[in-house]
Amino acid sequence: MSKEMLRRMKTAGEYQKKAVRALFPERMAGHLDVIENEIRMMLLEAVADVMKECRKQEDEEEQACEKTSGVKKVDIM
Repeated sequence: MSKEMLRRMKTAGEYQKKAVRALFPERMAGHLDVIENEIRMMLLEAVADVMKECRKQEDEEEQACEKTSGVKKVDIM
């Protein structure tokens, strides 16, 4: 994606946020902030779980490959 398209998507997201907030009374802004933060944290946790699962599968595949090939991987630091 081009930088221009990313900028437009970000601007559209800001407009969406303003539109949702306009539907509720101003006194609910604090509640919407809390909800927004909770959703953000949920998404981050979900992404972290997916990444852990991918790494786990890669490690299992690597171990299976080492067992079948008889070659041991050595890291030189």
